[in-house]
Amino acid sequence: MLLWEKLIAIRIMELIERDYILCECPLKHLVDFVAKLEDQYEITVSKAPEICLTMVKAEDSVEGQAFFLGEALTTTCEVVIGKESGLGIVLEDQPERAYCIAVLDTLSKLKDRNWPEIDAFLNAEKAQIMKAETEAHTKIMQSAVDFKLMDDAHP
Repeated sequence: MLLWEKLIAIRIMELIERDYILCECPLKHLVDFVAKLEDQYEITVSKAPEICLTMVKAEDSVEGQAFFLGEALTTTCEVVIGKESGLGIVLEDQPERAYCIAVLDTLSKLKDRNWPEIDAFLNAEKAQIMKAETEAHTKIMQSAVDFKLMDDAHP
């Protein structure tokens, strides 16, 4: 793999992680954070949040054949800050989250003076999400059945 291919792959993984954090973090945290940033920028909503149906593409695991799994209800929004535009797409009817994601998508392209604060917000939310996922996994594992013990108990 060439260096530029590795860099593109790393950038794609960063975008996937950022979007995951923004979709999973509590809506109130996201709205409050973006509200603080709104005062510092002239944000133009070029496409107001709207609901649409998006085709979900999947791949057959046996033949590797692409097919459409079905439609998913999504909310999209597009904003412009300066000369940069950003897009927010989220599952379900979530206009506030779509708007916030669009704003942060645009600011991620600008990477201006506020980027360290945005990065700190993303990292803090990621830590909270990881903690919640770990706690949920621990609870699930506490109820797991060890079938080897059951086999040993009944000869």
